[in-house]
Amino acid sequence: MGGYWIETPETVKQHFYAMYEYYNSLDFGEFSLSDAKGNKTDTNQFINMLLDYAAIHDISLSVKPLNELEPQEIARWEYRCLLDKRCVICGKSHADLAHVDSVGANGGSRQKINHLGLRAMSLCREHHQEQHKIGIQSFMNKYHLNGIKIDEKIALAHGLNMR
Repeated sequence: MGGYWIETPETVKQHFYAMYEYYNSLDFGEFSLSDAKGNKTDTNQFINMLLDYAAIHDISLSVKPLNELEPQEIARWEYRCLLDKRCVICGKSHADLAHVDSVGANGGSRQKINHLGLRAMSLCREHHQEQHKIGIQSFMNKYHLNGIKIDEKIALAHGLNMR
């Protein structure tokens, strides 16, 4: 009948460190986020692991991932958000696919067009409206986004045409 998890922040931190070391075949205690012992690659991979965990378990984040990620890591977060239908800006679930590359404006039907290779991002209603209000390029610049080319996984997740 219900319950709660009795853990301290330190034991939770050690759990995730151990998880990272296990999945990356590191010796126990080898991973560190400290400047003296850690390295940037491990730190970025650790952050990505935590973001994946939060996305899989629908855990709200107190910070916006885009503010914390290195530019090369933003694309990974963008892709994850598209697959999970989560807003790339604020992390809210139930986000919609927003096309970066224009679709339908030139008379083409969104239902008939082949979406593979077109760039998109995942946005909640609030951020999707902002994107339309300020324009796609201003929005992309404001949030340092590039958009992700739609592949088969994304197309299947969103029920998009691939022919």
